[in-house]
Amino acid sequence: MLEFAEEFRDEGDGRFDLLLDDTDGFFELANRFECGLDLPEDRVPMTHFMLFRGDRLVAISRLRRRLIPVLLLDGGNIGYEVRSSERRRGYASEILRRTLDEARAIGLDRALLTTEISNIASIRTIENAGGTRTTDSISGVTGNPMCRYWIEL
Repeated sequence: MLEFAEEFRDEGDGRFDLLLDDTDGFFELANRFECGLDLPEDRVPMTHFMLFRGDRLVAISRLRRRLIPVLLLDGGNIGYEVRSSERRRGYASEILRRTLDEARAIGLDRALLTTEISNIASIRTIENAGGTRTTDSISGVTGNPMCRYWIEL
């Protein structure tokens, strides 16, 4: 997991910095999200999933069990990342497929996914998984234009 996080950090993406800087804190936070304990108002319960090739972590996804206004614009029910050295090998499709299976298992009828308009690879992955593009949005986090997709489960 640390190699996964380091690869993102080396590319200037700090989304996994907590894992590198405070590993115990990362897992404590992940547990709080899993259990829905003491979450800020702008966060919802979610489960993290990991996809390995052998002992190498290649992708991570998150399944958010419900939506709040901020997630309707950027985030949706499912988010995923694939480490750059493992892209174009089908791992995004695989972790999305498995996370959609989990969404079905917890009783969701459909799942919202968002991606930046410039992320052609993610757009293809979501569309290949059955995503139907709806109205676009602007991320409240980055200010970037976002595509919004619903996948019927």
